[in-house]
Amino acid sequence: MRRSAQPFSHLIPGHDKLADSQQHEGGAVSVGAVALGGEADDSGARPGTSRFDWIILPLIAAATVGLLGYGTKSYTDFLSAHSEWLIGKCVRLTDTGPHAVPNSVCHEENSYNQLVEYRFNSCGDRTSLDCEKKPDGAYRIVLLGASNPMGLSIPESDSLAERLSADLSRSTHRRVEVYNAAMLGTAGSPDLLVNRMPQLMALRPDLMLWVISSWDVNPDKPDDAPAPPAGSQIRLRDVRRLLNQPKITAFLKGYLYRSQSLFMAAYMRRVPGIAHLSAAVNTEEAERMRHLPLDVSTIANQAKLAGVPVVAVFLPNRGESGLLSISPRPAGIDPDRLNNNLRTIMSSNGAIYVDVVPELEKAPNLDGLYDPYGSHLNAEGQGVLAQILSNALTAGAVPTLSPNEQAKSEKTQ
Repeated sequence: MRRSAQPFSHLIPGHDKLADSQQHEGGAVSVGAVALGGEADDSGARPGTSRFDWIILPLIAAATVGLLGYGTKSYTDFLSAHSEWLIGKCVRLTDTGPHAVPNSVCHEENSYNQLVEYRFNSCGDRTSLDCEKKPDGAYRIVLLGASNPMGLSIPESDSLAERLSADLSRSTHRRVEVYNAAMLGTAGSPDLLVNRMPQLMALRPDLMLWVISSWDVNPDKPDDAPAPPAGSQIRLRDVRRLLNQPKITAFLKGYLYRSQSLFMAAYMRRVPGIAHLSAAVNTEEAERMRHLPLDVSTIANQAKLAGVPVVAVFLPNRGESGLLSISPRPAGIDPDRLNNNLRTIMSSNGAIYVDVVPELEKAPNLDGLYDPYGSHLNAEGQGVLAQILSNALTAGAVPTLSPNEQAKSEKTQ
């Protein structure tokens, strides 16, 4: 909330006397005497003033201004970092889900107080690549999914698309470009991707890489980040009456959940209500899993007709990753179930499934690969995922990206 500028003179005792006093000896006025409430005698002398006053008072004034400036900056930084997503000004809902306005640019600050630019091309995708023409000789991977593969809160240079493009180009010794067609919200939902297939195939992909999260296939769409601990809410009850609740909630999440133990303690309280983590399948989830193979089959078949392979990857969020590393696991919880189901569905419908979870678990600081809110990979996490995918895609998962296959092709030519 912006406040209008206020003069500081009314904070100084005797400021009216300062304004009304006459200048003496060439216009010099003793600010120290007025500020301390001293009175001038008839001779113009200022009782109670000394050289010490001339030194200490400016220092006090400078310290006060500095504290006010620091406090104001901290408050405005907080509001800026936790305000509504400014990227929403660039995104519109369409028949095929959320999509960015072509050639639009938006900026926002992430949870690390880093300014992030979202620049969209003429087709409304977060990439500098041309959507209407693919360079001759380039191997194009079209990246699908929601906010994680899109690189929400991540500079484009640190995004999965840019990192993977660099890694694959280096390891295959050819030009590999990753066209980022992922978008925040429900853009990674299988039913919406079915509707987007004509536009996606028009990008002339050589490979489609689909990064799936539980958000994409969970109909309940729960908030991935748990609410702040109950004790914190009680202690800040009065503060929440003064500040906008979404902002203070965002601040609490970002501050409290930098601690893995606090995050997981709160996340575990929500686990019983998250369908895909339960060891037992409920009726609603069974219905969802019945429709999912139909959508996957449609996507894979349309791509196959164009000679384009589909590679699918399940990316766990911070809470799901934490559950995978808990030993022994809580009773009634199976954090591997969704990953296993997706592998079966993708493989049975002709898609290539790359299981990145075992490699993610080997990361020295798995929890540190996510932002404090728990939903998205941070810049380091995007880099780790890119390296895992690069290794898998060039190790035989996709023969055309194998270094040996590339060497054979060059020898034939």
